[in-house]
Amino acid sequence: MKKIFIVSLILLFACSNQDEEQMIVKEETKQPIDDLLDQEVVQETPQEKENLDVEFVLEDEIITLNTKNITILGAYLSTVNNRKKAISNMKLEKLDLNRLYLLSFNCSQNTCSYLLLDRNEPNRSFLVDDLIHLKEMIPSPDQSKLLFIIDNYKTDSWKVFNLEDWTTIKFEPPPPEEIRIQTATWLDEETINIEYQQSPDNTVQEMTITTQQEQLFEED
Repeated sequence: MKKIFIVSLILLFACSNQDEEQMIVKEETKQPIDDLLDQEVVQETPQEKENLDVEFVLEDEIITLNTKNITILGAYLSTVNNRKKAISNMKLEKLDLNRLYLLSFNCSQNTCSYLLLDRNEPNRSFLVDDLIHLKEMIPSPDQSKLLFIIDNYKTDSWKVFNLEDWTTIKFEPPPPEEIRIQTATWLDEETINIEYQQSPDNTVQEMTITTQQEQLFEED
């Protein structure tokens, strides 16, 4: 039920007003260890504050999220019985790409929901997927796109996201059934090579996927 509830709110979040408060309301440079000797030690887990913000202590900074302006996250927290436990199980990862963060939440055993947060635009995020295992995240050569390798329990799949347009891009052909992706490599901005194993014999195979625009160009 949580998965259905979260996915149903994607459109609502996409229409959130950019004039509202920022979803990341506070950023602090993390103090050197020597400066903390005479202070209370900061815990290494996200903490719930009285104003319902959620704080994450990263390697070199402290990030505070405003759940009121992250509709999907706020909706999820409104459904859980133990809010503090749900927050403590979240993880915020700072990506190597400019001002992007990946938030994992709603975790259960080996799966989580993943939310891509963009600090370049007010309150902009993207729900990568709900209750999956994110195996890998690979930027394109010019870092304008992200390739997500997703484990959907019995099979692997992929999703390509355009960071400039903030939309998904359809690559063809679609993934075969019951495969496990071994490697994925960008050949250029429009082409990806996928190496995978497929049941039942698990022999290693390869395929090349391209955007629909690229395919139309080749046909002409």
